[in-house]
Amino acid sequence: MPERKLAVEVRRSNILDMALTFTAMMRLFREGSKDRIAEKLRFFTSRLPEVISRDDLEEVHKTFCEWFCREISTAKKTLKNKKTKPSQSASYGHAAKVLDIVLKVYVFYCSEPSREVALNICPFLHGAIDTPIMNYLKAKYQDVPIPATTIEQIDEHIYRSLQILIARDIRDSFRDNLWPVQYDDVMWQRLNRGT
Repeated sequence: MPERKLAVEVRRSNILDMALTFTAMMRLFREGSKDRIAEKLRFFTSRLPEVISRDDLEEVHKTFCEWFCREISTAKKTLKNKKTKPSQSASYGHAAKVLDIVLKVYVFYCSEPSREVALNICPFLHGAIDTPIMNYLKAKYQDVPIPATTIEQIDEHIYRSLQILIARDIRDSFRDNLWPVQYDDVMWQRLNRGT
């Protein structure tokens, strides 16, 4: 492999590794999951230049999340009361949070795979959902029932409902001046750091 192409691939792998670490989610999954997720993300991000519409992004997003739910399991966990929570399949909420944060870092922060592709895709990126954002949306928009209380309880339907609420809150609170990927940054700061 020519050195320049190797350097580009190493850069991409490094950005994806940093993005996976940034999600703070890898500790939730079985040992060895990070390498499997990273490999799938390398394939996924190689397809980003083909994404030219919101529907294209939705299709590859859903495909990744469905793969994640089939192939990735949570780690067995010892609870505070000394009981053991067994390993189980990852939820759509787990998958979407990992992917949404990785895409935020890779596309929005780092303008990958190219500036042109990133500018096209950024408006379509989803807002990452964590428990504080979910609880904020549930409290603000009580007319939309969201039965989940944790990320692991979020299925695809609940995830889609939460994305609709993010779009609604952007209209209500920010006069449509934010993309969902920016909303998640702003709200994370407000809800987790009080700024």
